[in-house]
Amino acid sequence: MARMTTKSEELARLAFAEKAAYWFADNPHGATFGDVEPGQFLALRWGIGNDCVLVVRIDENDQPVNYQQLIERAKHE
Repeated sequence: MARMTTKSEELARLAFAEKAAYWFADNPHGATFGDVEPGQFLALRWGIGNDCVLVVRIDENDQPVNYQQLIERAKHE
C-alpha cells in the first residue's frame, strides 16, 4: 500500500528528526523525544548502535520512518 504524504509533511518530519538527533546526542541516556499527544511527532532512539531516530506521528494511520545514523552525525556537527 502506498503512503500518501506531502513535501511539507516530509520536511516537517525530517526537521523534527534532526532536532531529536541533537537532543539524543546531548542526552545519551534519553530514549524518547517529543510529546505523546494525538497528531504530534514522537522520536525514539533506535538501531543496534542507538544512533538512529525512529519518528512516528501519534496517529493510527501513520507509518514510522527510521532515520539511520542521524544521532552519530549530530554528535559531529
